Amino acid sequence: MTLRDRLRGVSVGFEAAFAVVSLGLATPLYAAAHAPLQDLPQHIAAVSVLRRLLFGSSLDAVFEVTLSRTQYLLVYALGVPLSALLGAEGALRLLAAASLVAIPYALRFALRRSGGDERLAALSWPLLWNPQFFLGFLNLLIGVPLALVAIGLFADPARRTEPRRQVALGALSLATFYAHLIPFGVLGLGVLTTLAPPSGRLRALGAELLGWLRQVVFLVPSLLAAALWVVRSPANDATVLAGGVGTAAHPEWPSVPSLARELSNTLLDVPGDRDERLLLGWGLAVLAAVALSAKERRPAEAAGSPTRWMPLVGALLFAVAYALRHRTFQALWGPDAPPEATWSEIGFRAAMLAAVGAFVGLAFDRSSDRELTPGDRPSLAWVPALCAALYVVTPSSYGFVWPIHTRFPLVAALLLPLWMPRLSLGRGAWLLVAALGAASLGFVVDLRARVAQWQASELGDLDEALAHARPGRRLVAILAPQSSAWVPNVPMLHVAAYYQARGGAVATFSFADFPQSPFRYREGPSRPPRLPPRWEWTASLEVADPDRSYYDYVLVRRGVSDSPAAEPTRYRLAFSGRDWLLYERTREVIP
Repeated sequence: MTLRDRLRGVSVGFEAAFAVVSLGLATPLYAAAHAPLQDLPQHIAAVSVLRRLLFGSSLDAVFEVTLSRTQYLLVYALGVPLSALLGAEGALRLLAAASLVAIPYALRFALRRSGGDERLAALSWPLLWNPQFFLGFLNLLIGVPLALVAIGLFADPARRTEPRRQVALGALSLATFYAHLIPFGVLGLGVLTTLAPPSGRLRALGAELLGWLRQVVFLVPSLLAAALWVVRSPANDATVLAGGVGTAAHPEWPSVPSLARELSNTLLDVPGDRDERLLLGWGLAVLAAVALSAKERRPAEAAGSPTRWMPLVGALLFAVAYALRHRTFQALWGPDAPPEATWSEIGFRAAMLAAVGAFVGLAFDRSSDRELTPGDRPSLAWVPALCAALYVVTPSSYGFVWPIHTRFPLVAALLLPLWMPRLSLGRGAWLLVAALGAASLGFVVDLRARVAQWQASELGDLDEALAHARPGRRLVAILAPQSSAWVPNVPMLHVAAYYQARGGAVATFSFADFPQSPFRYREGPSRPPRLPPRWEWTASLEVADPDRSYYDYVLVRRGVSDSPAAEPTRYRLAFSGRDWLLYERTREVIP
């Protein structure tokens, strides 16, 4: 009886539960007036500006469209038409929710097409609200499910060269490229690792090469798009313009101790210890999946195999080693790293190392299995393994491109179920799925409460302040970039962009001077004064508008240096709220 036969009797319940958890994980996006994702306001403003530039003329004097100079087109290609129905913010919030829901479903698809147990896709649930998502890196998260679907379609060797399959793969690869380079690279790794290996016969090399080319011809459109982007993008110059100031591009490398110390923060990082407990549960679930797969795979023949316990032995050895020495791992975590503060942090690190041991043992177990042919081996296992390796060998930043290396552990963890695509977990996996779903929904309940608290205590009366700014004008926000007490990062860093989404002409700080922007300022009197790199982290009106002649409105976070109040002849107070102040320039009468 196949795995699918065993699952058929409970498929309806599984589908319903999977949908409830996956959809439930998107609900914190709607728990406040604005989603607490740091860069999301910039994407919202970009959609609003693009729609006005492409279908109107109100901003032609300020901006010019530069679609061929950016690689991040998919979000805007989807967001602009959706904004006609939902508004710019509604469109981007829907895309963010869709990316969360799509990842576990796309992982199920890839597992099913590669012969795996699709219940393993539940391992992605605890990782969906990750640091990359909280930073608002929507392009990256939208690209991941596209790459997974393409990998799943390519996993069937018999149908790869069919015209309809090639067209579908070509569309997916092109969409993945225009989402983000990292998912596009993951798609490339998936293709390379699933191609049939060479036979080693010189005479057959030509035919094999021709066969490979026939299978990957769908990559031609995306590779041409990549070539166009390399030629047109200013990011390939020796210098890049960030905020209008040229800086020499050079890589910044993380320290070796920081790689181990910061690993857990690349997967989940929410104030408090809720994320540590969820990561601990995820690590234990990975161990349980390894144990179940080792138990279920051909139990009759495995009974006499000396390697049947290798995964469990590997996990046990790594866990014991860590339990004995977790306070003396200074060589890994760094001499300045304090001992683990909570049992959940200790448990998470132990579980992670135990999982490494389990996978090492599983590799030995597979290598001893003589009945598996090379074509049966789960070659997709190389994809998460290579992503994990890239965490160690890539820089933390390169010029304006940040972050780089911290994205790879997340991608590796999300793709981890591909490590075991040919293994059945048996009936015990239902308990594993239930536990992962319960833990993830518990995290969602806590996160929804945190988002509501963030709106009440930090976001405050922002919308009331912006309602007093007339559309079509210019606004600059002056606020201290303080980390939130309720959600990760600095979710109010780009609140000025909400004014642009409401119909404002210019809002500072803006990504319009960055190479990845789909539009840029036109040179001339309509462009704002150039800002130094990282101005948004030390915002000041003196630097943004030295002669006080450009911006019509100044949005100030109450408690921050209130420079407009010191110039009553130039600014009048248009709104005074509990959390925000809005000043209107009066030196020149605004009609």
